[in-house]
Amino acid sequence: MFQTLTAAALTGLVTGVGAFPFFFIRQLSRRAYDGILGLGAGLMLAAATLGLLHEALEGVNRASGLDLGRLVLVVTGFLAGVLVASVMDRLIPHRHARGHRHHIAPGYRNEEAHDQRVEIRQSYAIVGALSIHRIPEGLAIGAGFASGHGSRLGWLLVAAVGIQNICEGVVMGAPLRLSGVSPSRGLLVVVASGLAIPLGALVGHGLSSWTVITLPLILALAAGILIYVTSNEIIPESHSHGHEGAASAGVVLGFLLTMLIGAVLR
Repeated sequence: MFQTLTAAALTGLVTGVGAFPFFFIRQLSRRAYDGILGLGAGLMLAAATLGLLHEALEGVNRASGLDLGRLVLVVTGFLAGVLVASVMDRLIPHRHARGHRHHIAPGYRNEEAHDQRVEIRQSYAIVGALSIHRIPEGLAIGAGFASGHGSRLGWLLVAAVGIQNICEGVVMGAPLRLSGVSPSRGLLVVVASGLAIPLGALVGHGLSSWTVITLPLILALAAGILIYVTSNEIIPESHSHGHEGAASAGVVLGFLLTMLIGAVLR
């Protein structure tokens, strides 16, 4: 458990690496921003499919035949993860980072869009939305370390989520800096958002270790959440500004990078 919490905490803290460049620059080009979002999307998709789902399906095909019970657990967990992410998306007010669709917190008025206080509030809403996504990332890491196999899956997820968090640090740091938040305060806010990952890891590890039968369920649950969030939030956002090529290249690079990390850890 100590190893899981330490790895998850470090994964959350590296978010600050993405926000650090804004001590020296005020904004990024939109193309670079979308490419970074795409990179994060590729990392999450690969971690969910090559890591979590692959591990969840381990043992479904046995010499004695198909293990229908485990397969049902995996499918149930995956669909439950998608449902949980969908409910979170609908019920928790948040705002995308100038994206495809806005979820506006109560009381927001469009005519105030140029007011600096509103811009700061919008920036913090973006940070809040991305912080919510950290919980399933932590859940995935906790379940990964509970899966055994020398914690290979856990370290794969730590590497993929850690790089993804650096990308998200950029995504959170950019609007904060642009809205007038000081670099030091922006860095503090971004780093603090990563504290949700150890919490999620604690829950994921605990649930997965509860009984052997729950492990494929939790692994598939985490995969479902990550895939839904990536397809519903990150990819549409990265394709909303005319830089689809850069965003798609980022997705491919992120997927390839996770493949290479998995090969090294095997």
